[in-house]
Amino acid sequence: MNTWFDRDYDNIPDHLDLCPDHRENYNKHMDSDGCPDAFPITTVLDSDSDGLLDDADLCPAVAETYNMYQDSDGCPDITPAGTINPDSDFDGIIDILDLCPTRPETYNMMADDDGCPDRPSLSQDPDSDGVVNGEDLCPLQPEVYNLYQDTDGCPDSIDETVTQFVFADADNDGIDDRWDTCVDEAENHNGYLDWDGCPDVPAAGSGGPGKSDSDSDGYTDDVDMCPVSPETWNKFNDADGCPDVLPEQSRFVHDGDLDGVLDEADMCPTAPEDYDGDADNDGCPE
Repeated sequence: MNTWFDRDYDNIPDHLDLCPDHRENYNKHMDSDGCPDAFPITTVLDSDSDGLLDDADLCPAVAETYNMYQDSDGCPDITPAGTINPDSDFDGIIDILDLCPTRPETYNMMADDDGCPDRPSLSQDPDSDGVVNGEDLCPLQPEVYNLYQDTDGCPDSIDETVTQFVFADADNDGIDDRWDTCVDEAENHNGYLDWDGCPDVPAAGSGGPGKSDSDSDGYTDDVDMCPVSPETWNKFNDADGCPDVLPEQSRFVHDGDLDGVLDEADMCPTAPEDYDGDADNDGCPE
């Protein structure tokens, strides 16, 4: 391996440097000769013999400490010459820039460049789940990020036999709360929008004791305008308990994409609305 020296630290090896003891001043004038251009070679001054000319040396009477820290200012640093600036607390911030050189920085996006740990009340997160103790309901157990109550700081229940998440279903309608639009109201599974978790009309499927529902459409006979003919669930007069006239017999007639927006008001009748909070009433996915 070839080794070359550069006494004046101007990145030009001594064997190529016409002025090995005086730094090139890189001013686009003969920058490859290794000599400063401001003064004749014979009259160049470097009072402290640190390789930096007095006119460019912020400390012309005191030699630079070459330790890879501000080596071009011409001033000595706090560490001995020939050594690298230390990082006593190993936090990646050298001691000369570290306001707390013996205590490592807490990297939590709060004043991360001062080199000091932050106050426990603002940074303590023992389970390293990104939810600080003041907001973490389970400070010693990390959050399971699965789109279900991800802000409480607690892990969700897991079926140990199949290693799959088990999600809550408050209304016991078979639709997880995370997907259920009506978490406290059970879906009345009638073949229409059964995936949204909401009952489709008031009283549907809620016949009480002693009340008959001859056509089994969810409306008891006493409120059903057609007690022996079941309702056609298509969001067209669904509250009357009657089947609709042809062609309304098909539930696809009025809401072709089954997104809950009737075709007559649906700007995208064949593409279901994605209900993401952005123009959710136009019937189009965003």
